[in-house]
Amino acid sequence: MSNLRVVVAAVGITLVSAGCGPMEWQLSASCEETKKCRIEGRIGGKIGVGERDGLPWFERVLLASTSEVPDAAQFEIDVSGSSIAFPANGFVTLLLFDARQGATIAAKQFQWHRTGTVLRLVDPDDANAWAASASGPATELRYDLATFDVGAAPGPNTIAAASRYGGATKAASVSDFQVCTKYPSPYQCGLTP
Repeated sequence: MSNLRVVVAAVGITLVSAGCGPMEWQLSASCEETKKCRIEGRIGGKIGVGERDGLPWFERVLLASTSEVPDAAQFEIDVSGSSIAFPANGFVTLLLFDARQGATIAAKQFQWHRTGTVLRLVDPDDANAWAASASGPATELRYDLATFDVGAAPGPNTIAAASRYGGATKAASVSDFQVCTKYPSPYQCGLTP
């Protein structure tokens, strides 16, 4: 029986922002007892209003006003509720996905960096340019931070993440996990509490 105890509470929030149609945000954060963690999420839905109601998200971006277009520089992941130490940087794969066809349109890896308890893209302008040129019929933007090692004490730990856009929280996830150690630790590997 595994000593890994993970409780994931991923929250997908549907919202209506000023100037934007219904957008769906999802986020999942989890860690293993080996101190390897992962954060992934999805942003989908529609943007713009009026005569563009039937168009998917990225098609609307092409027709939308500047104030309606999502900007990678406004996106960040806040990990302030975590009990673990995050690395200073890492990689994230951005994936443009067509949910209607179940197909990936394009994918590219970008670098992220941590400032305090906030993770941001190193070059958000590059991500914006790539998304604009590669989106095609995409209806969702998915992101997946490459598995990263964290500093975590033996025993119970928590990874908490909140995706924010323009400073507002759009989705959140909390996952508890346990790091085990060898005998005589009270968090001995292979034992169930």
